[in-house]
This record gives sequence, C-alpha cells and structure tokens, in this order.
Amino acid sequence: MESFLSSSDLLLAFVPVFASVLALPGPNAAFAVGQSLKYGVVRSLFVPLGFMLATGIHAAMVLSGLGVLVLQYASALVILKWLGVLYLLYLAYKAFTAKSSVLAVSPEPMSRRTMLTTAMFVSLTNPKALLASLMLYPLFIRDAGSYAAQSVALGLVAMVVSFGVYGGYVLAASLIRRRLVRSHRANKIVGAFYLGAAGALAAK
Repeated sequence: MESFLSSSDLLLAFVPVFASVLALPGPNAAFAVGQSLKYGVVRSLFVPLGFMLATGIHAAMVLSGLGVLVLQYASALVILKWLGVLYLLYLAYKAFTAKSSVLAVSPEPMSRRTMLTTAMFVSLTNPKALLASLMLYPLFIRDAGSYAAQSVALGLVAMVVSFGVYGGYVLAASLIRRRLVRSHRANKIVGAFYLGAAGALAAK
C-alpha cells in the first residue's frame, strides 16, 4: 500500500477520469435530481450515499473478477435493467398523478433506508455502470505492487468520487427547488426527471 500511495500518479489521474464518466447525464443523475426536487437536499443526500455503496459493489465485482463472470450471463443484466426501468416508470406515474400539482413544503418523506436502497437499486440495474467499471479500473492497476492494496485504494477513491458527483447533482437541484416548490407544474417536472431516468436506463 505504501509503495502505491507514495507514487500516486495513477490514483490522481483516476479521479478526473472517473468523475467525468459519472458526471455524464444518465439514469443516476436524473434520479438524484428528481429526489432532490421532491424531498430537498438534506434527506436526498441518502441518494448519493446509495450510489456510493453501489460504486463500491461494482468495484468489488470488477476487481475480484466477478464482473467478467456476470457479463457471461448478459440475460440477467437485461432482466435487472428492465426491473429498474419499470420502477422508475412507477415513480414517474406517481408524480404525474399526484393529487396536488404543487410540491408540498413538507411532503410525506420516503424513509432514509428506502431512499438509500432505491438509489443502490437504480445504480446496480444500470449496465453502463458495470461496463464503465470493467473498462476503467484495469487501466489504473500497476504491474508492480500489491494488487489487493491497489484495488482497495481504487475502490475507496471511486466511492468518494461517486458521492461527490451525485451529491453535486443533489445540491444543484436543491437551488431550483426553492423556485419550484410552489409551481403548479412542480410534480410534472419531477415526474419528467423520473421518466428521463427510465428512458436513459432503457437505452443502455
């Protein structure tokens, strides 16, 4: 670990590369924005926390070799993806058919555990996340040094980057929420983000 961290050029290079991949608009970003608009920034921080844990799971799968095994069963990934799409469509339906067209100032909140596990579900059913991990992580592993130490370091950094990127989406959306909260189109806008997330996931 010490030799790897002492020459951390690869690790430092990994940060902007991984951040740029995560920052691209997709189902995770759309879901984060939708949750922030609906529930506010504080409660919605459990969304990037869920994405962070999913990033750790993807890293563990890829760096342990399980990712390659999973890809051999592509049909399972397809089933998971469409389960994710259906769930996002359900959230969109709930938003579009909400009785009030105005976002409640104190909406009935989704529990923190549900928000965290839902975010994990959205991310883990996104094939793009696993494929991106499969392509990126091996590029930042050195031949010299401990493979286990490098894997742990990359996985931890990836999790921190993931939280930072999606936390940024949540914070940015919260600024819009202040103006949106009393708009008569508020729930329609939230529903549109959920619908966009479902469409982005379906297209993967």
